[in-house]
Amino acid sequence: MNKLFKINDYELLSQKVYRILKRRIIKGDLKPGEKLLESKIPEQLGVSRTPVREALRELAAEGFIEITPNQGIIVNTITFDEIWDLLQIRGVLDGLAAHTAAKKINPEKTEKFNKVIDQMKNYTAINTVSKESILNFTRLDIEFHDLILNICGNKWLIQIYSNLKNHIERFRVRSFSIPGTFSKSLNEHCKILDAIKNGDSELAEKLSKIHMEKAYENIFKYETTKKRKI
Repeated sequence: MNKLFKINDYELLSQKVYRILKRRIIKGDLKPGEKLLESKIPEQLGVSRTPVREALRELAAEGFIEITPNQGIIVNTITFDEIWDLLQIRGVLDGLAAHTAAKKINPEKTEKFNKVIDQMKNYTAINTVSKESILNFTRLDIEFHDLILNICGNKWLIQIYSNLKNHIERFRVRSFSIPGTFSKSLNEHCKILDAIKNGDSELAEKLSKIHMEKAYENIFKYETTKKRKI
């Protein structure tokens, strides 16, 4: 019986390596198309090769990297179709959550939203967007939508959303790296919140879906324009 609860050191290390690499991919430190050298990672992280291999297999299974015999290990490049597919699903989930939250909102929960919005406003006044401000705004965006999910209280919806969360965050960072996005996002969040406060379920759902459509349009327009300038 005791053997069932025994955890080998390399298994603990593999999860640490997995979290570190995944976080760097989500933040954009490891960019799409970038090659990872399996022989260098153990040295960089101060671990043996075994936990690194375990971590890489898990990242590959989740779609963050691709391991091929010829090219080695590459950070996955995400196509516009894949971005749209995920944001479309998120729009449906966000819409359902907002629809339900509008029926359950109360003054105490409203105050939590107001605090997040106030913090977001601080970042819209920044002239130069930095890596730190992008990650902080991303954190506030996550907090805003998590509040909607928690008020909604649908455990199955929350579970499905949780399964997509890491990939969603990757798109968030990418989207908020685009100049002018902070102000646009704040405006959209305020409209969604007003609909929820007013108990307008239909409008809250509609605006949540539009929010995701605009996120995609923003990424697509910026990325395609940037390519034309190269």
